[in-house]
Amino acid sequence: MTVMVLLAALLSTDSVATVLDLRPSWRIYQNGAYLAPDSGKLDEENTVYFAIDTRKHSGQFLYVSSLVKGYVFVDGKLIASFRNELVYEIDSLHLFGSPAWVAIHSEGKLSDLSTRIIAPASRASAGVPQLRARPPTYFRNFGILVSIFLVSFFLLLLRANPQLTLDYFSFGKIFTSSERNETQLASRITSSENLLFYLFCALLTGFLLSAIFYSSGPFFQAARPLVFGSLGASFLIWARLSGFILLLLAAKLSIVLTFSTLFNFRETVSFQFFNFLRFVLFTAMALAGVSLLLFLFRVSSPAWYEQLVTTGLVMLTLGSAMVLMKLLRKSQHSFFHLFSYLCISEFIPLVILFKIFF
Repeated sequence: MTVMVLLAALLSTDSVATVLDLRPSWRIYQNGAYLAPDSGKLDEENTVYFAIDTRKHSGQFLYVSSLVKGYVFVDGKLIASFRNELVYEIDSLHLFGSPAWVAIHSEGKLSDLSTRIIAPASRASAGVPQLRARPPTYFRNFGILVSIFLVSFFLLLLRANPQLTLDYFSFGKIFTSSERNETQLASRITSSENLLFYLFCALLTGFLLSAIFYSSGPFFQAARPLVFGSLGASFLIWARLSGFILLLLAAKLSIVLTFSTLFNFRETVSFQFFNFLRFVLFTAMALAGVSLLLFLFRVSSPAWYEQLVTTGLVMLTLGSAMVLMKLLRKSQHSFFHLFSYLCISEFIPLVILFKIFF
């Protein structure tokens, strides 16, 4: 049964009572803390947070009403979207533990939002609580399908060019002071084989960001425009994120090619960009491993997933520092000349990335 059935079943009777008005327990996220909202500034926010004791309110319902469309998240996971009204069975929230931390993101004014816990006032409606809203599984299905696709893509790359694939995933070379035994294909950064690796890197990173944004929900400001409401919407968001990352890689390559000519670093272009792609893959694999651990240990706090993005950007910054150390050994130019080149080709793009996400 859907939440709309629950809404019709409850509101069609005269035996519905308000158990608890949740507005006094509303919190908003400001300056790294959850604070009680100022009623005069409530319309400046789009998301409210509150806790529901699922054991205390077993057999009752969360009722949400708004003049516009909104989204309900529990522990950072989207469980329902609604327009005007929503009734959701609290017993369905037991899998999130007690208390369950709820976030409601509204596309309109929060002053028009109402959140209550309601229940049948008599045993005449006793059958209604048995109608359960099935927890959404679309993102799990999305994750399985995309993982199968990415593994298949990787196996095709490995079969087509095993040496280049092993070079890209030789993460130990990231931390060496010099490069040895690189393939000739690695020096041709615009070859078709390398372009396939750029696409794989964009798809992998886009999938990782999709999982992080879905888990963090509206807690992470960069994730608020992305609404994961169905399997199709999840694939569309993945495609958009992957395309955006592919554009960033193309922009990075253009910057490196342009300024390497101006700064007379043409002989290091292939090495620099190849090392950058290798470090992006290393960062994505490391963050994917951490995300898997968070999932296994049932860590559902949105703040942890936001920190994953920060950690990834810090790791990319360290990768740029490694490039500086390697180029110091390879280049005959002065440190100031080399540092000026890397500021334009490495560090300034990272600052822009920080601004995009934060």
